[in-house]
Amino acid sequence: MSFSINTNIASANANVHSNAANSGISKSLSSLASGSNLNSASFDAAGLSIANKLSAHVSGLGQAIMNANDSIGMLQVADGALSGYNDNMDRVRVLTLQASNGTMSDDDRGAIQKEIDGLLKSSDDIAKSTSFNGIKLLDGSGGSFGNGTFVTQTGADGGVTQSVKLGDAKVASLVGTVDVTTQASALSAIDTVDNAKSKIGDIRSTIGASQNQLESTIRNISVTQLNSASAESQMSDVDFAAESANFSQKSMSAQIGSFVQSQANANASNVLGLLR
Repeated sequence: MSFSINTNIASANANVHSNAANSGISKSLSSLASGSNLNSASFDAAGLSIANKLSAHVSGLGQAIMNANDSIGMLQVADGALSGYNDNMDRVRVLTLQASNGTMSDDDRGAIQKEIDGLLKSSDDIAKSTSFNGIKLLDGSGGSFGNGTFVTQTGADGGVTQSVKLGDAKVASLVGTVDVTTQASALSAIDTVDNAKSKIGDIRSTIGASQNQLESTIRNISVTQLNSASAESQMSDVDFAAESANFSQKSMSAQIGSFVQSQANANASNVLGLLR
């Protein structure tokens, strides 16, 4: 009678399970150390792709919020400047009414005209000098298209924008000429000043509505960003309790596998010893 020992099946099986357990230990340690379930594409290829898209979306929404806040700051600068512009026009209107009175002499109206000219010069300086981050806001040359229209990127994807038109507030464009050197011209100038004040009011109303819209957009984006971040976190963040239990189970499996493999090898050695 003869015996043939081609392979040690028990040892081979034990080796397979031990290697699998060791691989699981390596993956578990990586997850516990980094706090992420997606350290490698091999861990979860589909999950990693989805998580990366969510992460990019969250980052994009964060930038959109920053963009909207920057635009709100810009609008506040423009509105503050127009407030000063409007104060000047209030004074111009009072002076125009004064010059319209029949008790004023030509010299009186000449003095009033000088003050009006100074106020208009101050208003024109406001329109020409008001800027945000080096960009002119009220002279009609700033904005995304060089015509006083400002476009804000308010979404994580292209094409999600909000626009506001500030236009040209220079005195030549918004007010025109205010002449009070005669009673007749002063009476006519009242309508000119009222028309200018109406235009200023329209621009400020536009600014206020745009600012409110941006603030609403920020609130909506913040909720979306939070939900997207939560979804990304659920996919990528490790559950330390579950992963710790998994690590313990894999470690135990590896130890058992090593023990079984050593016993199988010992049994094979004993059989060979008996056959010698």
